[in-house]
Order: sequence, then C-alpha cells, then structure tokens
Amino acid sequence: MTVTENLIENHAEEVPFSFILTELLGSNLEQKPQKMRTFQSMYGVIAIDLVDIEAAVTLIFAGGKLRIVQGIVGKPDIIIQTDSDKVIGLNSITIRFGLPYYFDEAGITVLKQIVGGKLKIKGMLTHPILLTRLTKIMSVM
Repeated sequence: MTVTENLIENHAEEVPFSFILTELLGSNLEQKPQKMRTFQSMYGVIAIDLVDIEAAVTLIFAGGKLRIVQGIVGKPDIIIQTDSDKVIGLNSITIRFGLPYYFDEAGITVLKQIVGGKLKIKGMLTHPILLTRLTKIMSVM
C-alpha cells in the first residue's frame, strides 16, 4: 500500500487520462515531501478538458484528498482546455522559489500556447493560488 493510495480517488475510470493523472500525482507526492505539503493545502475544483480526445475530468481537492470524476462537474474554479499533449507539457514547468518559472524553454512554450489560444485556462486570474499549487504538484521538476 502506497502513501498516496488513500489520498487520491479515481472515479473516472472511463477516461484513460485519469490514470495518467493519478500515477503522476501519486508519484510526485511520494517522492517530494514539499509537494505533499502543497497538496494538503489545496481546496477547490479544477476541470481539465482535453478537446482533441473529447474527454474531460474534474479534480476536486479537499485539503489532502483528491477525487477525480469524469466530465466537467459543477462550476469549477479553474477550467484548463487544451489538447492532451499540451496538458502533459505543463508537467515540465520548473518551480523556483515556490512558484512556476515561465522564463525557461518549458515556461515560454506554455506562455506561447496561452497567448496563441492553444491552451485556455479559465479562472487563472481569479484563482491564481489554486493554479500555482496545481502546477507545483503536477510538475515533475
């Protein structure tokens, strides 16, 4: 039994991407204690809409617990809308001084995708702390 087994509940088994998220987050939380602290401070709802594969999941964070459900449920605080290959690119953002760093190759790529409309993040200005915390726990850096 892993440390994260009781922390992440995947109720979106019909969406293969949900298993990628579960694996990625579980691995990051187990390997990096600072990510676990961030995870435990997260409260909010984030939807990830993968337009190219017509799949979506909603991540419901409740202070150290995460439930992943199929589709966009309720009224999420943040909705990330992009193609599946681009959402995985968010994992390569570097974290410096506790914040996402957008001034290296990975960060500039993400910024270009946002400006070019290939990556849409609704709620990023109204919920910047939640978005920053998501970036921190998803980053493999």
